Amino acid sequence: MEENKKTAIEKIYLLTKQDAEFNEELRKKLGITSVANSAIIEDERLNQIYEYCIEKIIRKQAEEFYKDFPIAAIIPTLIEDYVRMESFHRKDNFGDFCLALYQQIENISNKICESSVLAEITDKMWGHLAYVKAPEGQQEPDFKDRTGKTDIANLIFYGTSKSGLPNSVEKSKKSLQNQFASDKMRIIVYFYGYGTKLKSSDFDSFREITGLLNDIYQCRNMNHRGNTLTQWEEETLGRIVPMKSFYYFKFLGCMAQFVDYVRNGSKMIPEIATYAESIEVKKVGIELNVKGKMDLSQFDKYNKKEKK
Repeated sequence: MEENKKTAIEKIYLLTKQDAEFNEELRKKLGITSVANSAIIEDERLNQIYEYCIEKIIRKQAEEFYKDFPIAAIIPTLIEDYVRMESFHRKDNFGDFCLALYQQIENISNKICESSVLAEITDKMWGHLAYVKAPEGQQEPDFKDRTGKTDIANLIFYGTSKSGLPNSVEKSKKSLQNQFASDKMRIIVYFYGYGTKLKSSDFDSFREITGLLNDIYQCRNMNHRGNTLTQWEEETLGRIVPMKSFYYFKFLGCMAQFVDYVRNGSKMIPEIATYAESIEVKKVGIELNVKGKMDLSQFDKYNKKEKK
């Protein structure tokens, strides 16, 4: 290189050392990024690559989780919600985690309750006894061998309506599509999870999973603004939120069990449908051990209708 060029470069170099503004403008002209900015850009790229790799792993897990799920039409949506759920889990965003988890259960519940087959089964079986006798040894319980005093509608639709009548009376007359979300989930647990063969010894496990599903239902909108919570909702969130690290996994386990119920229970639905076709409709019983006041005029009207 010629000596005069070397001298010019040296002068420019010294000027860049002395004048920060000149240094910055020269770098812009030459398209040179500062070392600090390069480090920031590099960190951002590394984070993007890291997040991309993590999402690929989570998506693969979601695809495996819903592999061979019997309702193929909703699998793509379930996978997307699963990925969102795990992303919120990693960010420790419990409210949105619960929402994304619940949306998977809700999607499954709504789709199943559109089924005319399940509607025909429930219409026939609401008034039949909810429990079956536990057979001796390893023998499978029989659909016909029912026992106890509680019918299916009273097991699933507990509580009383504003009229004072049990919810089982009014809700068993509604279509499955018009049931409350929490009721749909219990219907699926009973008909898919237990295949209508709930033994009295199964009651605690039935109550545990339906209770957890209800907790998820309550937590799904915990981060919505402007909601006025009932005392019961406040107590539910007060019990769960302080232990959210525990409930992340408890809710995940509940969802996995619910999905497994549907996956395995769908194979039993044709057999249950055949049994339902063979039985007569029974009226839903009224259990009088209800809390609060009962409107006896409503009770009389119900009995008169059933006697006709």
